[in-house]
Amino acid sequence: MVLLIIFLFVGIIAKLIYLQLVDGKRLQVLAADQWARDIPVIGERGDIKDVNGNILADTKTGYSLYARPNSIKDKEKTARVLSGVLGLDFGYILEKISKKVSEITISKKLTAEQISMIYANDVTGIYYSQNVQREYTYGDFLSSVLGFTNIDGSGQTGIELLYDEYLKGKNGYILTETDLVGREIDTGKTYYVKGAKGANVYLTIDYAIQRFVQNAVNEAYESNKAKSASCIVMNPKTGAIVALAQSPSFNLNDIPRNDVAKLLELSKNTVVSNVYEPGSTFKVLTAAIGMENGFVNDGTRVYCPGYRIVDGKRIKCWRTIGHGSQKFNEAVENSCNCMFMDIALGVGKDKLYDGLINFGINEKTGVNLLGEGSGIMISRDLLKNVDIARIGFGQAVAVTAIELLTATASVINGGELLTPYIVDRIETDDGETLFKGEKKIRRNVVSQKTSEKMRTILEGVVNNGGGKNAKVDGFRIGGKTGTAQKYLPDGRGIDRGKYVATFMGFCPADDPEYILLFIVDEPSAGPYYGSIVSAPQAAKIFEQIINYKGWKKQIEEEPKKVFEMPDLIGLSLTKAITILKENNLYYELDGEYVGDSIVKEQIPAPGSSVTEDNVVLIRISE
Repeated sequence: MVLLIIFLFVGIIAKLIYLQLVDGKRLQVLAADQWARDIPVIGERGDIKDVNGNILADTKTGYSLYARPNSIKDKEKTARVLSGVLGLDFGYILEKISKKVSEITISKKLTAEQISMIYANDVTGIYYSQNVQREYTYGDFLSSVLGFTNIDGSGQTGIELLYDEYLKGKNGYILTETDLVGREIDTGKTYYVKGAKGANVYLTIDYAIQRFVQNAVNEAYESNKAKSASCIVMNPKTGAIVALAQSPSFNLNDIPRNDVAKLLELSKNTVVSNVYEPGSTFKVLTAAIGMENGFVNDGTRVYCPGYRIVDGKRIKCWRTIGHGSQKFNEAVENSCNCMFMDIALGVGKDKLYDGLINFGINEKTGVNLLGEGSGIMISRDLLKNVDIARIGFGQAVAVTAIELLTATASVINGGELLTPYIVDRIETDDGETLFKGEKKIRRNVVSQKTSEKMRTILEGVVNNGGGKNAKVDGFRIGGKTGTAQKYLPDGRGIDRGKYVATFMGFCPADDPEYILLFIVDEPSAGPYYGSIVSAPQAAKIFEQIINYKGWKKQIEEEPKKVFEMPDLIGLSLTKAITILKENNLYYELDGEYVGDSIVKEQIPAPGSSVTEDNVVLIRISE
């Protein structure tokens, strides 16, 4: 019996020691939870700002209303007060506050005025907590980049989701002592633990440049009645994304949550996720590969009869009447398909593909944005000569916009293939830096010599070729236009009448600070050429950036000649081209040349005011 008693006492003492020392904290929490009720105080979410500190997304204070049914003395009076202030049905409120639960949420997103009105009516058992609501300063602005949060303040898309761990605040709470059934104890105490604000994310975006770009994208989308329009601007020396816009978009302060399919589509950042056939903007890479492999140089000449025969197939140049004999730089200015077919076939399958892979085609760039896709290339083993020829001028290959922009930046920045980035830094409110974005070189892809030559050649495209509409008086601009056909969804052929009009450009051409890619998908209100649809928008953006930065003119030019657009309609194509050349006008040709075709339509219209260097669209008939 003595041994049994000793054994029992030892067991009891051991259990007490375990409860006090080992499991004590957990049991204290459970006890506190039984005898107290806590209401969360949501920690304020960090701000999202542009590189200069302009607030793009911040938080405003809101309130959530709770009820403890056991503490409500007059339920009908309370229901009348709440229904009147909140605009809710009396019966609905009465049913909620009559439930046999310890606590229930009445409503969220209340204002301070509503809370004051409720408490002015001397109701009992009603409590509120302070929370935060996300507010986007400019509404329909960087929508696909910033993303948005859910009702609880957690990131759902974009930067809000990708950097949620930094942005989200630390929650606080209000703790109130209650009895066993959840009624507040008159002599109990209430404790308030303040929440902590999350860190602030500073983007590489410059608000002013973003505004220029957004306006241009909106204008291009609306005036061309396009399926969509987009533009991305980057610093080619660092990889920092300065602006990124697309249209159509949506207002982040009025998210269309009732149409999930539409919301998902508009939330997609097409610049990094969607692939498309690039067309002539891709020729920049082909030219650089040709120069780097010694296949072309300043003295190279090519003859363009308007086509090449490859594997027994006739592949047309965009100018079906041909460009005749031309130097390498002239062929780039003329965007002659024959020259780029010759380069692709001349360097051969392996050197072409090695060069493209080196440029990052078919590889994600690593940009810190959600949903990045990668380009698509035909398997090297399946390549035929006809495929190689088409790839040379931007067909039979698909890229993302960010992929093409980054590759082109490496051609003009001295040869460095960079990782693009959009977050400049992340800081606490106290100024502590938690993250710093920086230049990252993935690899060197072309020589300084090739890069310098390509800058000069691409400046010639804007001065003398299809990029004339991107010129900015007094400044050196380089670039390349592109007009790509689209294909049917089943891949069985060309989708007639549907094009992607693009312009890739950079400034200043001798020492680029900015490079942009402007895309208009399926323009349907007239011309569809990149030289006419996209290049003028790029010129507007560059001019606004130049003025914003206060750059001094690089070139003193004589004022351009202004004159009435000649009437070309009804003339033979040969005669029309002669008149255009006499007036220093570049032209795009729409239609199949057969014999001496007749001009049936022109843009700009006859008699309209034009300046020399304008690009004219000529539509011809047989």
